[in-house]
Amino acid sequence: MLRRRLEFLETPSSFFYRDGDPVRAEEADDIFRQGVLRVARATGEAERAWLREALAELDQPSSERR
Repeated sequence: MLRRRLEFLETPSSFFYRDGDPVRAEEADDIFRQGVLRVARATGEAERAWLREALAELDQPSSERR
């Protein structure tokens, strides 16, 4: 499940699209969309970092885990 979630989060996407292309925070037309996209980016980065750490720990033999 964790690997599937990480794979999903690593697939490019956006809340907003223009002409079929994802809109990045720096390209958003207004301050509110910029905010949504910046918060989503930060949340995604934190979640991906945690998932990588968790998977690395789970990949260790059980005798080496914390």
